[in-house]
Amino acid sequence: MKISKLTVTPVATHDQPLLNSTGVHESFRERTIVQIETDDGYTGAGETHAYKAQEIEANRDWIVGHDPQQMTQARLLWKGTPQGWSAVETAMLDAAAKKAEMPLCDYIGGRARDSVEWAAYLFYKFADENGQGEIATGAALDPEGFVKQAEDFVERYGFKALKIKGGFFEPDVDIETFRLLRKRFPKQDGYEIRIDPNAVWTIDTSIRVAKELEQYDPQYLEDPTDSIADHAEVKKHTDIPTASNMCVSAFSHVKPNAQLEGIDVILGDHHHWGGILAYKETGVLCRVMGWGLSGHSNNSLGISQAAMLHSCAATPELNYQPDTHYPWTDTDGDIIKGGKLQFKDGVMEVPDKPGLGVEIDEDALGTLAEALKMGPPSNRKEMILDIDPTAVPRDGSWTGYNFPNYAKPRW
Repeated sequence: MKISKLTVTPVATHDQPLLNSTGVHESFRERTIVQIETDDGYTGAGETHAYKAQEIEANRDWIVGHDPQQMTQARLLWKGTPQGWSAVETAMLDAAAKKAEMPLCDYIGGRARDSVEWAAYLFYKFADENGQGEIATGAALDPEGFVKQAEDFVERYGFKALKIKGGFFEPDVDIETFRLLRKRFPKQDGYEIRIDPNAVWTIDTSIRVAKELEQYDPQYLEDPTDSIADHAEVKKHTDIPTASNMCVSAFSHVKPNAQLEGIDVILGDHHHWGGILAYKETGVLCRVMGWGLSGHSNNSLGISQAAMLHSCAATPELNYQPDTHYPWTDTDGDIIKGGKLQFKDGVMEVPDKPGLGVEIDEDALGTLAEALKMGPPSNRKEMILDIDPTAVPRDGSWTGYNFPNYAKPRW
């Protein structure tokens, strides 16, 4: 079994005007799609972040001709980032599992579960000016609007874990949103609530917010502040678990976290950590260290969502519902055949088909590739001009969601 063809396709798909600590999501989000074919007729697909096509192409000489069943050797040959490798690895595992006639999670050692429960990923947002979204295209610019969005997600998808993307407004707005969300979705009814301000709070603010939220029994505080050491300081003042996909997002961060004990729950991500197999390795680390394991999601189309699904299914240490950005993907903005993967009661079933269990729709892929060629998307900066100035970063700057560095604490 040898790879005979490699295709790398950057794409752009519509995104809604979602708000976070760095500003507003751009009109389109970009992804990189990897496809392979083998000399014995199998195909594989992978997906990762934008701007990874060039580094994947730089590895073409060894990828073409490589046996996708030989994953250890492939990982040693890779020259590039974990994010680029994650798409190549996913495509190879997809093809190899198809040859073995096994679902991917079974091919890599067997499943710990037949389905995965997910957490709703909720945002403050402007109304979608194009009205293209599958759900919640209206505005959510205050705590009451945020709760209405949560109601929509719970009604449609059945989520029992709810994530507040905070950090855009001042902390008291996030506190009020949490209070109203907990009132509407009580703990005794089985609902969990978490909050993530993307490290935009100072240590003192993080402690103050934690103290305010303790009465509402948060599932965890995700990246309230800026570093492992800062989280360790916050933990001296609250029993709410801390979680991170920012200051603990690579294997090199494991030792510092073990030394400082700042983060309790790791939000693993097969893109950031370097592939599906690396996600499983992250689970082993969490078991050894006594940490919890959840999952991070960002702008996923159907290939990445399927890869996340198999990663979580094959990792027994997963003990918190992973985030999913997938509901924000438009019905006609995905690239897989047969329509989007479906949630039921907050759960997604692992496909029984070999490999990832999904196939790329070439027409849809071509449409999204052409959308990228149309030019740089609007970054919607003008949409924030009427927002309360206390929400604007102190240096007066705004950036799109793809800004390479997260904002420093400002509250």
